[in-house]
Amino acid sequence: MSNDFKPVMVRNVEFKYPRLHATYKYSTAEKRSEECPPRAQGAAYSIGWEMSADDARTLHNELKDHYNSCVTKAPFTKVFGMKKLENGNVEFRAKRNGCNAQGEESKKPNVIGGDKKPLADTAIWGGSKGSIRVTAYPVTDPDGQGGISLLIDTVQVTHAVYGGASLDDFDDVATTMSGGENTSLDDFGPATAADPFGDIKAPAPANDLGGDDIPF
Repeated sequence: MSNDFKPVMVRNVEFKYPRLHATYKYSTAEKRSEECPPRAQGAAYSIGWEMSADDARTLHNELKDHYNSCVTKAPFTKVFGMKKLENGNVEFRAKRNGCNAQGEESKKPNVIGGDKKPLADTAIWGGSKGSIRVTAYPVTDPDGQGGISLLIDTVQVTHAVYGGASLDDFDDVATTMSGGENTSLDDFGPATAADPFGDIKAPAPANDLGGDDIPF
């Protein structure tokens, strides 16, 4: 691996908007991200995570130092996919394109459980927790701004959340039914959860390197 590509470990974080089981792209018509084939334009696996301001500053500085150690034409301006949140924390985002530069389909990101074995169901939801190893590499966006982009390598899930909102607010009570009705649910298909990613803004058209810089 070139010295431009630096493995970076991020431990014990909460994941946001994980799309590890399939590739997604942003639909301008629907104004939300939709699952799509890996070869579709803009298709990518992606995941975000949230960090405290102090931890984010440490990571930001590490990534900035790596950029400055590489041979680049543009000065460092940002970590792409990094933005400050209203609660004072910082969100980072990493991705892997559905196809590589040669037009070949990329392998899905490696997703493991706490036992370091492949996770059986990788369709985790936001709120899942664990650690992630990313590959940091220098890039220049279409506007000529230099910075670091983060490529998903391996995600370790130590607490998996599936299927949406928690039901902890509900009490356990007996369900009663009147006699005579057909109570079978065999005719019903599985319920479809609301798209939790509907408010995600469209990725940048070229390298999907958009993100707000944090002025550390």
